[in-house]
Amino acid sequence: MALVLCGSVRAQTRADIVVKNRYSNYDYAYSVRIPKGLTGSRSPSPFPNHGFGIQLSDQPKASISVDASYNAAEWRSFDDAIKAHKDIFKREVGSEVKIIARVPAVLGKLRAVRFTMTASTPEVREVLLAFRKAPGEVGIVYEIVLTTPTSRYNKDKHLIAELQRTFRLKSLPK
Repeated sequence: MALVLCGSVRAQTRADIVVKNRYSNYDYAYSVRIPKGLTGSRSPSPFPNHGFGIQLSDQPKASISVDASYNAAEWRSFDDAIKAHKDIFKREVGSEVKIIARVPAVLGKLRAVRFTMTASTPEVREVLLAFRKAPGEVGIVYEIVLTTPTSRYNKDKHLIAELQRTFRLKSLPK
């Protein structure tokens, strides 16, 4: 997705499509309600339609994104996905990263995992991730990713739960 780059939301441009209320994605068969008072954005066609991002704050920088992509990395387990996320976050922040929480979860009736990472920089990343099997394909990975400074984490963390609560799966396209 052009908006989500390893959990970070890029700056919105004039060409971006504004996302309010309910976002529906027919390519990856899901929908989710945008929390009240927030506005998301996504890239226009011809860019791929994976999901959207919400810029929560410019200073300090904070964002949340919802994304669905084919499991091109062919992760076989939550452990594989968590390791990949940890490595990406480590490269982004340039310091060691620790997993400080990991709990089972549910996303749209799919078995999921919710994990939280911190770094020596004052940044926290929390990820809710689920796998969906797709017949004859590598499957789909659904992710809700919050990246926020430690100082904002308690204010922002409820947004993952809000998006999780309204996340709905649809029938996969044939």
